[in-house]
Amino acid sequence: MKAVVKFKDGKDGWEIRDVQRPNPMEHEVEIKVMAAGICGSELHLYHDNHTYTPPVVVGHEFCGEIVRVGSKVTKWKIGDRVVSENNKEVCGACEFCRTGRPILCPERKPVGYKVNGGWTSYFCTPEHLLIKIPDNVSFNEAAMTEPVSVATQALIVRGTVKIGDMVLVQGCGTIGLINAMVAKAIGAKKVILTGTNADEQVRLPIARKLGIDVVVNVEQKDLKEIVRQETDGLGLDVIVEASGADSAIYGMVELLKKTGTIVAIGETVRADLPFPWVSAVFKSCTIAYSFGATYEAWKLALTLMGQKKIDLAPLITHEIPLEDFRTGFELLEKKEALKVIMRASDYARTSS
Repeated sequence: MKAVVKFKDGKDGWEIRDVQRPNPMEHEVEIKVMAAGICGSELHLYHDNHTYTPPVVVGHEFCGEIVRVGSKVTKWKIGDRVVSENNKEVCGACEFCRTGRPILCPERKPVGYKVNGGWTSYFCTPEHLLIKIPDNVSFNEAAMTEPVSVATQALIVRGTVKIGDMVLVQGCGTIGLINAMVAKAIGAKKVILTGTNADEQVRLPIARKLGIDVVVNVEQKDLKEIVRQETDGLGLDVIVEASGADSAIYGMVELLKKTGTIVAIGETVRADLPFPWVSAVFKSCTIAYSFGATYEAWKLALTLMGQKKIDLAPLITHEIPLEDFRTGFELLEKKEALKVIMRASDYARTSS
């Protein structure tokens, strides 16, 4: 079967390979991968700014249909439409595994980085990691369950956004747009979303079509003044940082209401950034760092998707064959795409 393999550092360390089709173990199912997405973290990997264990089949955003089940699988059957959590290899015994947070397990080997992932034709995974895709959710949309779960973890499971909150989401990539939609879906009074001139080609037009309350190009408008007007001078209840931009991170405390909350989910290029610590202290603000998602967040993500509380279809700008993965990276680097969906070509395509 075909797979995208990262086998060494450098952009020449990627290739399409014919790899052995896996056989499900007794408690595993085999999924035919019907759709797989390119995430920003894979773009980091493309530039060797993410850890991995070569050679590895890349990909952690994917979904599909069960085509084989192991001998001891009892809860799933051939034909079920499913997504899989990414915690395929964890210790199962540490504090985090035992309290339902295996993504924080120190022994965790992330799918698509340390163990083979979903940019391929078929993928085997333990049955306890599976979640059913609602009938009214397409494969293309379901491939985005993982980024939606990042938002439901940060905003709902962590309890950072409440009904009536004034919310700013910094960054209009896939994660930023999804967080804006989730915040609105769970009762935010108003959501402000930011971007830059580089986002005017694709991202900000999509944000406006989605009906986000206030969409701001910070290179053309004064964000501080807009926040003052929208909040009657009080400041924002919640700021979701999904841009990774130095200036946005440094400037957000000034926009925050006293006792407000900063939700940090965006990766940054540099590991260490300046931050106005004293201002944050005197505002008595809360900083909530959120990484990945729990099972609860995955379930909430699919619930919102199934209830059509969020609209993911407009985020998908390109569908390409798996073999054209480099084209997907190029589109994202140039900000000519938002979400790129891929699928393997060594089996017939069915409905997306």
